[in-house]
Amino acid sequence: MKKLALVAAAAFCASAVHASELTDVSIAQIKASKIEIPAPVLAEDASAKCGHVSGEITKLNLLAQTSRSQIFTYAKTEAEFKEFTDFWTPILTKFDMKVTGTEYKNEFGILRYESSDGRVIRTFMAENMKYDALDAAAMKKLQHELLEPLEKAGMTPIASFNIKNEIFRPTFNIYYLTKPEENPDHEVRLRQLKNGDDIDADLLANAVTIVKQDAPFSLVYIGKELGFKTKLAADEAGINAKLADYKKFLAENKKEFIASKIYKMDKPFVVGETTYNYYVNMYFFQ
Repeated sequence: MKKLALVAAAAFCASAVHASELTDVSIAQIKASKIEIPAPVLAEDASAKCGHVSGEITKLNLLAQTSRSQIFTYAKTEAEFKEFTDFWTPILTKFDMKVTGTEYKNEFGILRYESSDGRVIRTFMAENMKYDALDAAAMKKLQHELLEPLEKAGMTPIASFNIKNEIFRPTFNIYYLTKPEENPDHEVRLRQLKNGDDIDADLLANAVTIVKQDAPFSLVYIGKELGFKTKLAADEAGINAKLADYKKFLAENKKEFIASKIYKMDKPFVVGETTYNYYVNMYFFQ
């Protein structure tokens, strides 16, 4: 019930942010710059190449969500929102981002910023990936497997926190910088494709940067938002017609087709009087 309530609150926040225009620095570097970070205490990550801020978040009001040129949170009181701004302002400042304003209303707080190069903060949560949540070393390894490709892509990681709260299994998130786009689906981000079906990763290798396929049905990548669709047909001619029709649909809706793959089923799939023998997996950009 608690998780459902949080999801509902997050959905409200996202819609409010959209309507109003609305994801590594070491502790030693922060201290050298005379920037003070409030609780929770952040630890220096000696193995991190990019010097991102690291540590642990247990209070959900410190867990920033991102949209456009601002971060936002759900905070029950103005004091909780002040904790949020006190926590994030030094991090933004260290990465050459200037706070341009804050707003708190109806338990919803926004912190707006400007960056010197026009980049914006985006976030990725690892909770939906496949990993051993009880193995701290495995989680640490996974964290660096995600951070390094961001660095190589020039998408500077600015923070990565272990998230410990009863509504989540043990997990972590990553905040990084990227170039904004008018359509958020077209922003180059760290993303996860996970639609319940096995993914043809080989078809996507030239369209996005594949970071990790943590399960046959889960792919973490850097790029624009991927779309996926499966169609069924009784015979080969029918499945080719379905593919052609969907390509036409994508073009009419200004979505970019990437690739497809047709399969013949090991066992036919029967629905009513129709026996399906073929299916096609289709990939596109949203």
